[in-house]
Amino acid sequence: MNQRPWGDEALRRADAPEAVEVAPGIFMSRGTSNAYMVLTAGGRVIVNTGLGFEALTHKRNFDAVSRLPTTHILVTQGHVDHVGGVGLFRERGTRFIAQADNLRCQEDDARIAARRQTHSYVWFQEVIDHALEVASHNPDVVVQDAPVPDEVLSEQLVVETGNVRFELLSCPGGETIDNPVIWLPTCARDTDTTRPVATTVCTSGCDCTT
Repeated sequence: MNQRPWGDEALRRADAPEAVEVAPGIFMSRGTSNAYMVLTAGGRVIVNTGLGFEALTHKRNFDAVSRLPTTHILVTQGHVDHVGGVGLFRERGTRFIAQADNLRCQEDDARIAARRQTHSYVWFQEVIDHALEVASHNPDVVVQDAPVPDEVLSEQLVVETGNVRFELLSCPGGETIDNPVIWLPTCARDTDTTRPVATTVCTSGCDCTT
């Protein structure tokens, strides 16, 4: 796997020193799957949270940019590297939104967890070793969450918060049974103005925000 052109990227753990602004008002923190923060006039929206141990890095990077309230958490699938850090980002009043089959996807992950753990080390040695190290130093913080959504979508859902409109479109089969694509017809440049841009966060949490 790591011999393929994208192999090293796929095996990367979350150790980025800072979040990178990939579009006006949208920040990315790299990890096994990347996490994103969208700033709005009313707070911040987190898209994907990483594995439980990675969420510490993602949250540190995003907090360094903005400590506004987290109004929403959106995920583009229910695999462990997308939902694992929901609990760390969740605040009083935060709404966690996912596709309707998100819990089924999480249940399937749990069903194969033991086998995956015994067969993953050869591919994800660096990630797993780092996870154990982080957990040993933060035993009360590092938790692999299995969160229950506050709201789900079957086909389409529009979330408007602050000055940003999020359109969630269900497209199961992209990687899991619960994939949505998140489309931002306009995204925030700052808390006072907007700039018309077309931004999409894809289902696998990669670098292809455009």
